[in-house]
Amino acid sequence: MLQDRLNTLKYIEIVGAILRAIVRIVLLLGWFLLSLIQQSLGFILRTGDGRHLRLRFYRGALRILGIRIRVFNDFSPRRPLFVVANHVSYLDVFVLGSLIPAVFVSKQEVRDWPVVGWIAWLQHTIFIARRRTRAGDELTPLGEALENGFNVIMFPEGTSTDGTAVLPFKSALFEAPKRANAYTQPVSLIYRERHGSVLSDKDRQFYTWGTDAPFFNHFLKLILRPGVLVEAWIRKPISPQVDRKQLAKIAETRVSAPLKHRVNRHFS
Repeated sequence: MLQDRLNTLKYIEIVGAILRAIVRIVLLLGWFLLSLIQQSLGFILRTGDGRHLRLRFYRGALRILGIRIRVFNDFSPRRPLFVVANHVSYLDVFVLGSLIPAVFVSKQEVRDWPVVGWIAWLQHTIFIARRRTRAGDELTPLGEALENGFNVIMFPEGTSTDGTAVLPFKSALFEAPKRANAYTQPVSLIYRERHGSVLSDKDRQFYTWGTDAPFFNHFLKLILRPGVLVEAWIRKPISPQVDRKQLAKIAETRVSAPLKHRVNRHFS
């Protein structure tokens, strides 16, 4: 009898997850098409550069996916900002994109990824090769974006991690905010169970998706899940008057601090 009840509950859970996935797919497609039409009309009618439409797109997508955000502190009122954060998942883009109007910096190969690459291109992402020999060339589009008043978001680790620690920040592109006289705003992203508990090792491995796994397989599993909580710790901004390498090191330290104190602690 007990086994029958457990099987019934398991069946209900599976059916619920499938129904959740179907609803999310329909809502995401509808939301994406609506956002695309709005941005296209804005471009044709020249009503703006679409940065606030992109902000709304990310917020809507997060709600549909069941991703909750808990924000600590506020962004500096100085504009534009050069925002740098640790990189855990492709969901980081949606989280940060929902908090501040900005353009992202991404490695060149992301442009060719299915779905993600297209969305990135649509959101005016700056694609770079991340080669030391071309660092000077890569600075140009970042500097132009900042000088034109756009906030720029970059993941200076150069790759994604499991979210428990921060890799050394690559300093080359920190020259861009110095040249544009823009402040650097570090942000720490911490992934948690939806109600605030520490992620299990299995869940952490799932949400910290790497580029070696097929995107569609991962995304289909993502929409089956109830959701996750992401803490965004907005840290004290850094003056552009600081040396480039020192700027990168200070940003790295400020991003690392919340991870050291909160990743393995339970909060409700």
